[in-house]
Amino acid sequence: MSAVLATLAVTAGGLPVAAAGTAVDAPTGGVARPAVSDEITWEACPELVTVETAECGRVDVPMYHADPDGAEISVGFVRIPASDPDSRRGALFGNPGGPGGDGYSFFGYDGEGAMSWPEELRSEWDLVAVQPRGLTGSTPVDCDHDPGFDPVRAQLEPGAYLKAACETGTPGYTDALNTSETADDWDDVRAALGEDSISLLGLSYGTHLASTYATKYPDRTDRTVLDSGFDTKRAWAGVLDDQSGGYTGALHDFLQWTADNNDTYGLGETPLEVYRAWSRVVVEESGTNPTVVPPPAQVGDLPQGLQWAGQPAADVLTATGHPRAQLENLFRMVSAPGAVQSTSMTLALTRMMLPSPNSWGTLAGMVAGTEDVPDIDELAAQAQDPSATVPVYMQAMVICNENQVAPDYTRIPGAVWNGMVVQDPFVAPGDMAAAGISCSGTTPDAPFVDINGDGLDTRPLQIQGTGDPQTVYRTHRPMAEAMTSHVITVDGPGHAQVGVGNTVVDDAVVEYLRTGHTDVTSAPSRPIG
Repeated sequence: MSAVLATLAVTAGGLPVAAAGTAVDAPTGGVARPAVSDEITWEACPELVTVETAECGRVDVPMYHADPDGAEISVGFVRIPASDPDSRRGALFGNPGGPGGDGYSFFGYDGEGAMSWPEELRSEWDLVAVQPRGLTGSTPVDCDHDPGFDPVRAQLEPGAYLKAACETGTPGYTDALNTSETADDWDDVRAALGEDSISLLGLSYGTHLASTYATKYPDRTDRTVLDSGFDTKRAWAGVLDDQSGGYTGALHDFLQWTADNNDTYGLGETPLEVYRAWSRVVVEESGTNPTVVPPPAQVGDLPQGLQWAGQPAADVLTATGHPRAQLENLFRMVSAPGAVQSTSMTLALTRMMLPSPNSWGTLAGMVAGTEDVPDIDELAAQAQDPSATVPVYMQAMVICNENQVAPDYTRIPGAVWNGMVVQDPFVAPGDMAAAGISCSGTTPDAPFVDINGDGLDTRPLQIQGTGDPQTVYRTHRPMAEAMTSHVITVDGPGHAQVGVGNTVVDDAVVEYLRTGHTDVTSAPSRPIG
């Protein structure tokens, strides 16, 4: 694919399933699984589905639900039947986020790195994940085409370029990639499975999808769990812009944790010492240093002869830290043409792993040299595989179709500098989105549901982390107010709070799904490292 699409990318075997069409009787105490529709095509699950009891199928749905007699697409799904039929309570539909997160692996993968779902969830609910339209497993969007733009327009209107490329491969499909249509797909699968109502578990973007479904179909919604929500009216440029500060804060949290564990990693006793050690690794790999804001300095960071000046002197060091990092980066780039921080695998992995505090020990080990860093050429080759690029293209289509935030053209200089010159992965995505560059040449015209929980019989449960870099804590309130959610605040880092080893959160979610209520309003951090 072209350099334009590469820039945008930066910013099935299984066990056979039981025959369909008959109801499964549940012994006394359980809710019987209803008869399924003969419209389901049952099939072998993809290889990434490793749960032995998983059942996979697909249904045909309208490409545009407003035109039910028009073109059709296919939507795949995985169902993990409740392991204890005597205790079955119903079906729980889930989405892992993104947009572009793989639905099959959300519930269907139980290998290394899988979600740690509470056993009560697996035993008492059928866990169902619908593969979002646009992804492999459902009808995928095909964007590996050259739409024939001239080079100038291709650079000035990357959003239009990508959309035209996708329309070349999948004519008429790109406008159908949006949250409202995907919510309708959920309802099609619900009906095909014979469920009168379903409970919902949405993570990150999945909170947007689940809220949209609950708003459109309140009479078919039982319980609703919103894990790591955000202000949907800031979708999507505002959300991406908020993440710039969120990721910087998460980096500082990681540096503090690593300093607190200096006996293990030996990278420094203060966050700034760890930052400097981390920065040296980035320089070794890329030829230049990162430009992300360093953590605040402490007295111990001052030279020995200046520590008598105390915290005021450390505050001066803090104030000059970011400008100094930017100047050092510029000088290194000038003196070593081709040196760009984004070529550092450690820098890329840092941003990738910050939302998952359970991986911070591995990340600190990479910086310290006690853990192997993946080969950048091998990962780059994997990123060019169609199975890896489809989620990127699908996400770009949803974001550009739904964007609710007008571009701020005063952000263009910063976007060009951070996104195309210094290539800072911490701020470039937000700058590019806020300036309107990412989706330039397109007009957001997808139906966008104004979420509202007033029609629900059961108040949703929303869980938010104070140190979440992706759905920043300060942005969760509009969703909570619109959906009338009961909120649990998790005091700690990380994105996603359910199924990550936090027993307080998991127990509260199970209680809520069983009863429709929990008194829990706060929880400590998940395990880190």
